Amino acid sequence: MTDGSRHPADVAEFLDRLYSEEGCQWACRVTSPSAFRAWQTGAREAFRDLLGLTRIEAQAGRGRPMVEWAPDTEDLGDCTRQQGRIDTEPSVRTSFWCLRPKGEGPFPLAITPHGHENGDIYAGICTDEKDRRRMQDENRDVAVEAARRGFLAIAPATRGIGGNPRAYRIADIGERHGGRDCVCHNWQVAVVGRSALGERVWDLMRILDWALALPEVSGPALMLGNSGGGMATAHAAACDERIDMAVPCCAFNNYMSPAGTLRHCPCNAVPGLLSFGEFWDVAGLTAPRPLLTVNGRHDGLHPTDEVDAAVSRLTAIYDAAGATGRYQHSYGEAGHRFYADIMWPWVETRVAELSA
Repeated sequence: MTDGSRHPADVAEFLDRLYSEEGCQWACRVTSPSAFRAWQTGAREAFRDLLGLTRIEAQAGRGRPMVEWAPDTEDLGDCTRQQGRIDTEPSVRTSFWCLRPKGEGPFPLAITPHGHENGDIYAGICTDEKDRRRMQDENRDVAVEAARRGFLAIAPATRGIGGNPRAYRIADIGERHGGRDCVCHNWQVAVVGRSALGERVWDLMRILDWALALPEVSGPALMLGNSGGGMATAHAAACDERIDMAVPCCAFNNYMSPAGTLRHCPCNAVPGLLSFGEFWDVAGLTAPRPLLTVNGRHDGLHPTDEVDAAVSRLTAIYDAAGATGRYQHSYGEAGHRFYADIMWPWVETRVAELSA
């Protein structure tokens, strides 16, 4: 990092004080499984409140969500693809693609939230040749790959993401946020005690409410996503124990870098987040369930020294939970993308363990 990318000394001193770990009320400092369970119970409830989930549920209710299907189903050979829409709260209709393996099932469930891109690519849909090359080179058709491995896969449009024309979002119609719909959306819900990240988690929880009740779904539930989809994955897994295993890719690190800069898009910022804890404390809420974090060694958004420090902290939390070995981290030898050669062998091993 160059001197020009550092804060002045007085600002750096202020931020060091502001972001001190001593101010993290729910930082995980426990050393035994019994103490971990006590911490987790209180911390998860506090974190759900922080994201705005309690407020959203009070406003939206939790009845069985309504789903509407497009009339056409595409045959992809070893699976089918169909578009649907699910009402996750009043006036909010979330678009998704459902990929079903051939056969009667039952099938385990995979949900694949996307980040700042047109998430249709997760379902194998490309708008041009550039998209197609990116999908192939960066393993981005994850819902298709999940279906080919026997999962009933749901690829939802992530709320607030402007890169996906199907995504429900509050657009930056006043150009107050540089045309960034995701940032506009976060601020406009933050003023009533919500967060865009909390809404994304809520949508995923509502999809779980619906999908886990399908007669053809049984067995472990997997969630995986890259970048902003990895953020949604990690935070949903922290909040909802129905997610049996999670793979956030190119997302896990610190929330705030040692230099005092946000590591993720501001649309993931939650007021009060660092008063709760750091990313490893939140990810620790997933324990003892299996968790794989994947990063690109050459991903400029997440320096490896910072990732390594975060991994060390999360490993210690899993150890304290009595879940040694259930958390793993791996680097892919490229940048900000999926790594099929790392993810799918891990997923298949975990499915076998959970299904035994």
